[in-house]
Amino acid sequence: MFSLAEIHPVAVHFPIVLFLSLAAFDTIMVARGATLSGRSGIANLSAGLALLSGVAAIVAYLFGDLAYDIAISSGIAESKLETHEALGTWTAMLLVVWAALRSYFWWRGSTLANKGKRVIVGIELAGALLVVTTAYFGGQLVYELGVNVARAGGG
Repeated sequence: MFSLAEIHPVAVHFPIVLFLSLAAFDTIMVARGATLSGRSGIANLSAGLALLSGVAAIVAYLFGDLAYDIAISSGIAESKLETHEALGTWTAMLLVVWAALRSYFWWRGSTLANKGKRVIVGIELAGALLVVTTAYFGGQLVYELGVNVARAGGG
């Protein structure tokens, strides 16, 4: 039977991929001299990736909270989960805030000077580092401790 704890590892891949794609896309576009603001196709795609990563982060966070409770009730020490839980909370909050900011600037049709584009890319690259760090600690929980993972049967 499918467990609620299994939804988080599935859902978490969406904000990871979407935000890393956003950071890579914006970095390439800024290096090529493209604009990330206004209503161009590039700006639309960039803002869309930011919005989708924020929405996906909310879903991953909610199911992560459920997975956390399930792990605690199955006997996993809370101290083993704290790093990933704290990083996951901060990552989700920051992705949601970034999605809201990027959506607001897109909605307003704001234009950015070259310096503003570099700031956006810098923030996104820092966010990508946070996403990867959070994912690393989540992987440690699964691969080293077997948190919320069914044991293989048979022998």
